[in-house]
Amino acid sequence: YDMMYWPSGQKILAAARMVANDERLHAVYITNFRCGPDSFLSHYVREEMRGKPYLQLEVDEHSADAGMITRCEAFLDSLKGEAKAEVPEKEFAPVSVFKASPSKGRKLYFPYMCDSAYLLAAASRACGIDAEVLPMQDNEDMEWGRKYTSSRECFPMICTTGSFLKKLHEPGIDPGKTSFFMPSHSGPCRFGQYNKFQRIIMEHLGFKDVEIISPNNKNSYADFSRGQGVKFRLVVWKGLVSAEILGKLRQERKPYEAVPGQTEELYRKYLDKLVHSVETGAKDTLDVLKEAGEAFKKIEILDIPRKPVVAVVGEIFMRDNPYCSGFLRQRLESLGAEIMMSPVREWIELSSVRYLEESGWRGEVLNVVKARIQGYFQRQIGSKYEHALADMIDSERIIPVEDILELCEPYIHRDYVGDPPLALGAAAGLAKTGISGLANILPFTCLPGTIVASLSTAFRKDHDDMPWVDIAFDGQEDTGIETRLQAFVHQAKEYAKAKGYNKSREWN
Repeated sequence: YDMMYWPSGQKILAAARMVANDERLHAVYITNFRCGPDSFLSHYVREEMRGKPYLQLEVDEHSADAGMITRCEAFLDSLKGEAKAEVPEKEFAPVSVFKASPSKGRKLYFPYMCDSAYLLAAASRACGIDAEVLPMQDNEDMEWGRKYTSSRECFPMICTTGSFLKKLHEPGIDPGKTSFFMPSHSGPCRFGQYNKFQRIIMEHLGFKDVEIISPNNKNSYADFSRGQGVKFRLVVWKGLVSAEILGKLRQERKPYEAVPGQTEELYRKYLDKLVHSVETGAKDTLDVLKEAGEAFKKIEILDIPRKPVVAVVGEIFMRDNPYCSGFLRQRLESLGAEIMMSPVREWIELSSVRYLEESGWRGEVLNVVKARIQGYFQRQIGSKYEHALADMIDSERIIPVEDILELCEPYIHRDYVGDPPLALGAAAGLAKTGISGLANILPFTCLPGTIVASLSTAFRKDHDDMPWVDIAFDGQEDTGIETRLQAFVHQAKEYAKAKGYNKSREWN
């Protein structure tokens, strides 16, 4: 468990190992209701204590002494027979063994998070890696995921685990020729624990030959792609920027299309063309994007007042994943809103910024130079693509990560590693562009998402009481969500009307 980055988690696991190896000791493990780290640590403690009984007590503010005493007494009684029981031999899952790039002869599967995943897989193929995106999650994925988790873990972890397990149970699949993409992270979010727990699950199910590919954010994921990091980053960056702009072409026109479905049809057509471009080296990606712009110009638009623009921020895996967000974007559009999605590429931009900052803190001069060059080319390519289609999209709503990290300062420190600075900084930047509401999507019990939600009151106070809704989703349909979304969109319409944002737009 060398990759356990929580100090308290390290101490808990060290104590569990000590107890497990000392026949004189037994453990009472106290956890907290809805505690994020405990949702993963409880699995790791079980691994350490395998073959030796221990008592796990989950407490909250309503825990009663009587129930605790009864469970402790029962535990002590059970220990009387321990000496007579045969202790099975332990077999630990090698959870510390991961690879940053797939071995030759294996197929790499990316979990679906949004359509940008197709560009990631295409960039991998451009670097000689056989890569494919798994289908968007569905109820069957959830059944597989919930079967082997406690359902207290992050919802994205359950979703991706379900996708991996469903694939492994398909007829003809060879675990020895299979790799799954699940990046690592150094905290504080639980994201960095996904691959470790998934490794344990696969070991227990007999899929010991499966690889989990886990490049780390410490070096901005530079160790992916079998030594072709520069090529991969260049190709995938062009793809992600293009996918973002193509998405904006769709998002800004779909609420006003005269022929239902025409916008989505064009979007799918040019998404396929972008995938082909990236797969073959991304040399004509900008040309494909310009062609798409001209095609979107020809869509017949209704002459109606502009709908309230609602920005969707929050957890990166969920926010543009239809199934895993409870079809949030589609539901908001059906209620009469125009949606503006935060892009996936902001996470890549953020990893580059963190790579630069952390390399500087560690005194790694060469990595500082690499990070500066990396950031420079990302900005140049992004600006070039945005300028080429600036007259076709609301380009002022593309906010650089450097600006986002400055704008988040009134609410959270820019050095917080994770979603909150991105969500709050992007919200503050977009608030200046005439949006009429913010929807924050978060997994149920998500720690960073809860921080963002708790700061929304202060944000609204600073922005004329702008409508804001927090949607904590765990895959279970809640009839209350629809009512809340209806009220939110109504508030956004009133806000847009009061601010004068509902005037008809002039289309290019």
